[in-house]
Amino acid sequence: MSLDKEVNAENTESPYVNGPYVVLSDGSTYDGAEGCVIVYITDDGEKKLEECYEFKGVEFDDMEVITLSDLMDAYEKVHGVKL
Repeated sequence: MSLDKEVNAENTESPYVNGPYVVLSDGSTYDGAEGCVIVYITDDGEKKLEECYEFKGVEFDDMEVITLSDLMDAYEKVHGVKL
């Protein structure tokens, strides 16, 4: 049986049917997670970010991007759940 089938078989009635949401550190701001990413940046990217306070100013070559959907997929596989 594949891991996906095992995960789905064990969690057919998950109560977590809404979301995913991204909740920021202030605990009150949230948005849908579709299309959101976690980004690590170089020192040059940090300087550009500090200049304009928007990631639009940071060059793509100065970023390492991890999508939240990839993180959620990894979480589900590691923990054997299907959220």
